[in-house]
Amino acid sequence: MKKVFFTVCMLFGVFCFSQNISKKYNSVYKRYEYFAPDGSMIGYEQYNNVLKQWEYYSTNSSQSPQTRQPTQYRDPQQLDISNLGNVLSTKQNRYNNNVSKVQTAINRISDHLRNLQIPDERKQNVFGAFENSCMKQMPNINYSSDSQADSLVQFLYDCVNDQLKNN
Repeated sequence: MKKVFFTVCMLFGVFCFSQNISKKYNSVYKRYEYFAPDGSMIGYEQYNNVLKQWEYYSTNSSQSPQTRQPTQYRDPQQLDISNLGNVLSTKQNRYNNNVSKVQTAINRISDHLRNLQIPDERKQNVFGAFENSCMKQMPNINYSSDSQADSLVQFLYDCVNDQLKNN
């Protein structure tokens, strides 16, 4: 009796809760396809790499294949550009300040070289060495970076000190 009751319950459960739609992966189109019990495709699900989500497309007979629309749609995310102007003006101010910092250092070095109490011929040699060794070999930097501007100023001072020791 227990075996018959168990068998009847199992059959009842299978028939009542049986699957009526099947899902199959199509590796050619790289999507999941949904089929009705009669074997006709009722829709498919495809991954959208741009939105990083799965989108389900229905293949109802009321729609032609060219006009299929995804049933899941998400509005594009609105960009918040309210702080963009502040960021750009801050970056431009930092650039301007660092350019003036480097130019001030070059002007101070030139003034210091002009005011040295050495013969004019040696002064010209030091200016020429500063122009050739320091100014022409000055590394390209990102002037909106304070640390790079400071290292460039330090490079100029070290270079001119080396030129004064050698000349």
